[in-house]
Amino acid sequence: MKKNNRFLTVGISVVAASALVLTGTSSSNAAVKKLTTIRIAAVVKGLDNPYFISVKAGIVDTAKALGVTANVQAAPGLNDDIGQANKLDALAGQNYDCYIVIPISSNNLSQGLGKVTKQGKPIINIDSPVDPASLKAAGGKITSFAGTDNTAAGKAGGQSMVKLIGSGKKIALIAGLAGNVTSNARIDGFKAGATGSTFVGPVNADWDTTKALDAANQMLVANSDIAGFFAANDQMAQGIAKAVAASGKKIPVYGVDGIMDNLNLIKAGSVTASVSQYPYVMGKMGVEACVVLAQGGKVPAWTVTPHKVIDASNIDAALKTKNNLPPGGYTDPYAALIKK
Repeated sequence: MKKNNRFLTVGISVVAASALVLTGTSSSNAAVKKLTTIRIAAVVKGLDNPYFISVKAGIVDTAKALGVTANVQAAPGLNDDIGQANKLDALAGQNYDCYIVIPISSNNLSQGLGKVTKQGKPIINIDSPVDPASLKAAGGKITSFAGTDNTAAGKAGGQSMVKLIGSGKKIALIAGLAGNVTSNARIDGFKAGATGSTFVGPVNADWDTTKALDAANQMLVANSDIAGFFAANDQMAQGIAKAVAASGKKIPVYGVDGIMDNLNLIKAGSVTASVSQYPYVMGKMGVEACVVLAQGGKVPAWTVTPHKVIDASNIDAALKTKNNLPPGGYTDPYAALIKK
């Protein structure tokens, strides 16, 4: 896939040359490290969101399949950036071969990542990018990034909704945390995809179902002509769906992530669509990249993971895939590089 400047704007500092750049350490004069001796540490967002439970499952399952050790630590809560930073700090002083991270904010892990980098350990950043300026100031470096192009995912949602409701309609936007890179990219992408529409918001609901419910209720009262809702994640979409149902109106509700609870709501008809990402795949790729690097190999500087709009037309196929993998498969640049 062609290098995209949108990745630079969301803070992927490793994209310094082209998508074909490989990073890592040569192993031409060294014995390949045995899989059973490789130790990986991972710090993910809070497991109060099913999305990150799926990321953890991808990490744990892949580590088990390869025979490597993976220690997965999660933030105490989805928005606890200090607690998450403390988890990384505790792991940074231990002798792991590689680290996988998903920061809550773009800079809350930068100091810990600086410590890891100074120890000469590779870092795989998945899902949410680390801010390059704060990382550089802390002396840190991301070896490889694997995640969704959130701008493109949001755009796909916008295009799909306009196709459904028509152009020039009023669409309400509900975002995650204020200033969050991922949320901003999804909202901006959606607006680009739904060009010509009138937008209400975005209102920040902190990735929370109840806050999104309250925000949607207020938007519906103030704007009787809302023709669609877009939420920056599926948990907020669930709250919006409750507000729409209570209003008695038929208003499409779109989310992002493709968590199983929301896919089931799409099947039931209470949520219209989700721009499905594949967190299990991100966790899997994170482990694979770490293994390649621990063996002295090289990996792509960045990899775009898949996304797909899931709605009534393809929900049955989506629900049949094991671990919510992309229907039709996906490209994995890491697996073939592992020496078994």
